[in-house]
Amino acid sequence: MQRVTCLVDVKAPCQEVFDTVTNLQRRMQLSPLWGLSLLLDVSPNFPEPGSSYRVQVLIGKPFGLAQGTLNTKHSALSGLSQALFLKLGQTDPSNAPQVEPGLTDQSADVIEQKKEQETFVEQQYFIEEYQPPHKLSYSLNEDCETIVTWSFQSIPFGTRINYEEVFCDENVRDENFISTVQHVISEWLSNIKRYSELREGWRQKLVRWFLDRFYLKLRPDQRRVVLVLLYLQAIGLGTFLVAAIGWGIASLFF
Repeated sequence: MQRVTCLVDVKAPCQEVFDTVTNLQRRMQLSPLWGLSLLLDVSPNFPEPGSSYRVQVLIGKPFGLAQGTLNTKHSALSGLSQALFLKLGQTDPSNAPQVEPGLTDQSADVIEQKKEQETFVEQQYFIEEYQPPHKLSYSLNEDCETIVTWSFQSIPFGTRINYEEVFCDENVRDENFISTVQHVISEWLSNIKRYSELREGWRQKLVRWFLDRFYLKLRPDQRRVVLVLLYLQAIGLGTFLVAAIGWGIASLFF
C-alpha cells in the first residue's frame, strides 16, 4: 500500500474548518482539480458512517485545471483517477485535435472530436468515520480501495489539518506519481487555509461572500477570465490615479 500525507495550520476554529471540509460542494470547489467533476447526489443521512455520495468525473482532455497546476507532469496526471478524491483521468494532450490557422471550416469537426474524447464516469464514496470536529474518513471502492482521512487538531492559534490518503501500489504508474499527488493535495490544503482564514473584519467577510456566491461556482477557466478582467480594471484605475495626480501636480506649477 502507498500512503501520502500532508498538513497545514489554519488560523480559524476547528469547528469552522471541519464544517468547510465536510461541505462536499465547497471542498470540491476548493480543489485544484475543480472543473472535472460534478456532485450528483448525496445520501439523506450524510455525513454519518455508512452514508455515501456520487461524483461524476470527466475523463478526457480537461478544461478546468487551475493555471500553472501540474502542466509539466502529464504522465503522472494520467494516474490521478485512482489516487485523489476527484480521481482525475487525462488523455495525452498531444493527441488532442488541432485547428490549423485559416481552416475555420474544420471547427465543427474539431469540436465533435473533442466531445468524443470526453466521457464521464461515476464514482461512489462511502463515509467510514465521522467524528466532528476532529475526523472525517471516506473511501472509494473500486478495483483497489482508496481511503482518505482528514484529521483536525486544535492548536493555540487555530486548527491543524492532517490529510492522509492510502491506495494500492498498482496505482503508482511512474516515478512522478507520488510527487504529483503530493503537490495537488498541498495546493488543495492551501486553498482551504486561505478560504477558512477569511473571517476577520468586514473586508474579508465581503471577499468570502463574493467567493461563496459567485467565484467558487465557476470553472477554473472561467475564474481565470474573471481574474484577468479584475487585473485589467486595477491597471486602468491605477493609470487613472497616476494621471490625475500628475495633472494635479502640473497644475500647481503652470
